Amino acid sequence: MYTHEQLCRLWLAFSDSLTYKGKEPLLAQYGSAAEAFSSFSPSLLELVGSKAYEELFMLRNRGLDALEELLASSGIQVLFSDDSSFPALLREIIDPPDLLFYRGTMDNPREKAIAIIGSRRETRYGREQAKRIAFDLTKHGISIISGLAYGIDFAAHQGALEAGGRTVAVLGSGLDNIYPKDHIPLAEKIVHNGGAVISELPPASQPLAYHFPFRNRIVSGLSQGVLLVEAREKSGTLITVGHALAQGRDVFALPGPVDAPGSIVPHRFLREGARLVTCGQDILEDMGWDAKEEQLAMPMANPLPDLTNLQRKIYDALCGESQSFENLLTITGLSASELNTQLVILEMQGVTDTLPGRQYRLHQAKP
Repeated sequence: MYTHEQLCRLWLAFSDSLTYKGKEPLLAQYGSAAEAFSSFSPSLLELVGSKAYEELFMLRNRGLDALEELLASSGIQVLFSDDSSFPALLREIIDPPDLLFYRGTMDNPREKAIAIIGSRRETRYGREQAKRIAFDLTKHGISIISGLAYGIDFAAHQGALEAGGRTVAVLGSGLDNIYPKDHIPLAEKIVHNGGAVISELPPASQPLAYHFPFRNRIVSGLSQGVLLVEAREKSGTLITVGHALAQGRDVFALPGPVDAPGSIVPHRFLREGARLVTCGQDILEDMGWDAKEEQLAMPMANPLPDLTNLQRKIYDALCGESQSFENLLTITGLSASELNTQLVILEMQGVTDTLPGRQYRLHQAKP
């Protein structure tokens, strides 16, 4: 299945302590992974350090066949950086991974993708907005990249899945050690729905703190743009934004309540030139992508009438899914009386439907 050189590259990748920078002098001296494998000796200690040397020594003694068997038995696939299906955007960054371990589907090297990142301690506002924007983008064929973490990451993956689209989760641990464990069902659903769960770390790698900042360069590297939804000072998401800027990616930010801790960082980036986003359409337009509306499961009965600015806020909030009256208050920022009045008008115009429990949705034509 793998060439000898690829197996030797896997040998290097299975060393958890051999960093990207550690591989550079090794390959510079030997010219290839295969040559490093065949010429392995204590002289490598000076190049890679004692811990990585011990790992490589043990892996070499186990044999290359053992690595191939381990991957086959666990259902993990490998995508090398010189494979035709390796993501083209990721190959172009300053420090691309030599290979990716993955479960799922990785067969479109030039897919359109947006990373959605943010706080693990998200608010309801941030969670709902991340989910809504992910849903809208996915409906237009955009893949959603995130990190499978609690909070905004989870909401972004969930929004893409509910839209029936593709999302990719980039781990800061190995594929046999998914973190957080609560999100193993989410990872399985991502794979089942045509997405992928990926990592450059060996399958059994632990979710160590220093893995995540380095993982973040892949999150931004897989994407044409990065959307920041809620982040506090000293948040790890700042590292991802830093990678995005270094990689020449577009940076977007969602505004939030001015007195909320999670709004501090997005608002600062907005002041410094990040693009303001309130819906998926904003990103589609700024990226110059085809913003043609996708048909929902059921078409509207009547052509959409001209809407006021207030009514447009409500319409945009309902584009992805039905919403409760309370959610619409949060999303639109309208007062209860304003929202109630506009909902009545929209229903009379045939734009919205009222459902039990004060739920609202865009009007659906009867079959």
